[in-house]
Amino acid sequence: MKTTNIRKVVGANVKYYRFLIGYTQEQLAEKCNLSPRYISDIENYNGNIPIDTLENIAKYLKIEPYLLIKEQKHPHLPKRVNMK
Repeated sequence: MKTTNIRKVVGANVKYYRFLIGYTQEQLAEKCNLSPRYISDIENYNGNIPIDTLENIAKYLKIEPYLLIKEQKHPHLPKRVNMK
């Protein structure tokens, strides 16, 4: 069985769903009462993420929390959210 780094899965999923909803890292951080640096660290596979934080992030991304830890194939994302 192939093992996957859970940090990479969570980071990729947070970034993907953040892009889908159109939030910048700063916007998501503000809604979740986190620092933009913390969101960046999550998306870059750094640090440990408490379950409560995952639930909070999922809430503001308007998804079920399990989607953040489920390994998925996402299309290639641009480097930045379209900042209007």
